[in-house]
Amino acid sequence: MLAELTLTDLRALHTIAHEYCGKSDVSQCNWLYRNKPPSYYVNIIQNCHGVMQVYKKDNSGDQASPINGQLDGLFFMANNINGQPPATSPFGARRLQIPAEFLFEAATNVYFADFYCMRGRDHYITLVATHPGSEADQFCAQRLLPIDLNDSARNPFLFWENDRLYVTCDNNLQVEILYTEDVDLYEWMTCGDAMMLDVTSVCKGSSTPGGVPKNPNCDVCNLQY
Repeated sequence: MLAELTLTDLRALHTIAHEYCGKSDVSQCNWLYRNKPPSYYVNIIQNCHGVMQVYKKDNSGDQASPINGQLDGLFFMANNINGQPPATSPFGARRLQIPAEFLFEAATNVYFADFYCMRGRDHYITLVATHPGSEADQFCAQRLLPIDLNDSARNPFLFWENDRLYVTCDNNLQVEILYTEDVDLYEWMTCGDAMMLDVTSVCKGSSTPGGVPKNPNCDVCNLQY
């Protein structure tokens, strides 16, 4: 069994993520979004009273990540190009799209959790967004690396500047946010200007039960001991 990444390990992982991001171009991040098959959202509306419930994080990414199998949440992607999400989705043809500031107004504590790649050339940065004082927040405060989104020098992949949120728009770097609270779709669409959109699915495979582990042979995102 792999030992859990320590805070020292996470600082080192954050450093190599920072270096990988380098001088990448950035885009205003107007939207966060969650792509799923239409049946996923139909089930939530018909059987869950419109509440998208958190569930256990799988083992995708670094196998020693402290959040694997330990933290409940919902993943949202942050990548925008010229302020807009991509027109296609590898995860399903229906998208819940929410103004970025709405989620971050509700979840003001953010933590760095992982930097990894899987089968392809894309690398992923995983951030966790929590409600201050929540059980998830207390877990993250002990096990993860807190980050300041107002510090673009330390966090060039996602940061606030002049009251606007920016995200890297490097095609090979994806920023994902694990939001640790249930989402009431009706409330978010009524009060948060969220919207449900149909997008073009480019999914060519199937999901892997338990998740896809980090590529152990990558010389970019693996820690060197």
